[in-house]
Amino acid sequence: MVSLGFISGLALTGATNPWFANPVFAAVDISDGIAKLPAFIADFRRDRHALTSVALASVASAAVDTLVVPQSVAFSDMFSFTRGSVAEYVDAVGMPLQAASDVPRFDYRNGYRQLLLEGPATNLFLNAFAPATQTIAIVNGSQYTVSCRGSGSLVLSGAATGTVTQGTPLTFTASSASLTLTVSEVLSRAQVETGAVASSFVQTGAVSATRSADSCRLSPIGEALVQKSAVTLSVRAQGLTGSLGRLVGVGDEVIRLNTAQTSILTGATLALSNLTVPLPACGVCIGWNASGRSGSYNGTVANSEATVPTMAGQVYLGRNQTGLFAAGRYDSLVIWPFRATNAALQAKSLAYS
Repeated sequence: MVSLGFISGLALTGATNPWFANPVFAAVDISDGIAKLPAFIADFRRDRHALTSVALASVASAAVDTLVVPQSVAFSDMFSFTRGSVAEYVDAVGMPLQAASDVPRFDYRNGYRQLLLEGPATNLFLNAFAPATQTIAIVNGSQYTVSCRGSGSLVLSGAATGTVTQGTPLTFTASSASLTLTVSEVLSRAQVETGAVASSFVQTGAVSATRSADSCRLSPIGEALVQKSAVTLSVRAQGLTGSLGRLVGVGDEVIRLNTAQTSILTGATLALSNLTVPLPACGVCIGWNASGRSGSYNGTVANSEATVPTMAGQVYLGRNQTGLFAAGRYDSLVIWPFRATNAALQAKSLAYS
C-alpha cells in the first residue's frame, strides 16, 4: 500500500497527479509496512525537484504522513551552492563551457545531465587552453595526473615518461623536480594537477590557476529532515573518487568512502560493499532509527548494525564541512522521513535509470 492521500485530493479537482506522486518513489516504512513517498527529491538527471510543504519550524515534530506531501521547487530551494571561482563543464551538445562562480555545473560528459561536484584543483600547465610545449617545476616524490583534450597528445619526459591522449590520463610519482610536456598535433586543453585523478580542466594564463571547491549544502529543511530520528536516504552517482570522501556528509556519518577507496561505509564501521574507484554508475541507500542502521550498495543485500548515527550539524552532498570530497557526477538525492525496510533499501540502491 502506498500513502498517497494528497494525490486523491488532487484527483477530486481533475488535476493530473504530479511527477513526484509516482509510486516509483515510494519506499516501505519499517514501522508499519506501508509504502510512502519521500519528503525530498532532487533529481538532477531530469532537472526536477520536490520538497515537503511542511515549514522548517515544524519538520522536527511533524508526523511522517504530513511530511510526505511535497511540492515542486527549484534547485536553489533545496541546496545552498557556492564555489569561489569559475569552473568548466560540458553542455548538452558536448561543448566545454565555464560556469560562473557560485553557479552549479550540470554536466553532460557521460551523455546525460548530472551535477558535477569536485574539490579544489590547481593546473600547473600554463596557457592550458592553447597548449604549447613547456617545462614546469613540480615536487620530486609527489603524485601528479596529466590529462588533455583534442586529437593530439602530450609526451612526457624528465620527472616522468609516457604519452597522454584524450580520455587516457597518466598518473605518476615525480622522479625529479622538472617535467617537460611536448605537444604533438592539436590540443584544446592540457592539465597537470596533484593527485591520482584527472579533474575538470582549469583555465590558466602565464601562471598556474586554481579552481575552488564546490560546496552543495542541503537547505535548512533538508538538513532538518536528515536530522530526524528515523530517516532513509538514497544517493545515485557516477565516477566518484576521494579518500575518505563523503557522498553525503555530516562529520563521519551518513555515506563515505574509506581511506583506501576500497569500501563504501555508513558511519565509521558499517561496510556496505567492496569496490574500486572511480565508482561505476551506482546507488547507495541507507536507513536508520533508534534501533540502528542498515544500508545497501548497488542492489546488494543490506547490511545492518545497532549503532544509531549522530546527525547534528551541517549536511552536504559530495563532501562534508571540513572538505573531505567524493568528487564526481551526481544523479539524484532522495530523503524519506522514516526508516525503510532492508528490502526497500536494496531496491532503492540501484543506479539511476
